[in-house]
Amino acid sequence: MSKKILMADVRVPESPRVRFFARDDSAATKMKDVTDQVVRLVVEELEDDSGYCVLLRLDDKGAIVWKTKHPSVQETKWHVEFEYGLPEDKWQAYKD
Repeated sequence: MSKKILMADVRVPESPRVRFFARDDSAATKMKDVTDQVVRLVVEELEDDSGYCVLLRLDDKGAIVWKTKHPSVQETKWHVEFEYGLPEDKWQAYKD
């Protein structure tokens, strides 16, 4: 189980530091770059006392574009700052 704790709206940089690809059987390469679909980030804290959390990257409809697991909330925030340039003070408490 996990609990959503933080959220932030983001804009993917013109030259992203990280790119995400998803399977696309209609494309010649069978892969599609979905990096620019990310508009919102949500941090889910795992409820297993491990300290780990999951970073969800969502599109404008709220669908998951990509997710990654990180060893702590702080490490997640640092990763997001590296990836998107989002400063720590731009995070908000999660609300539906």
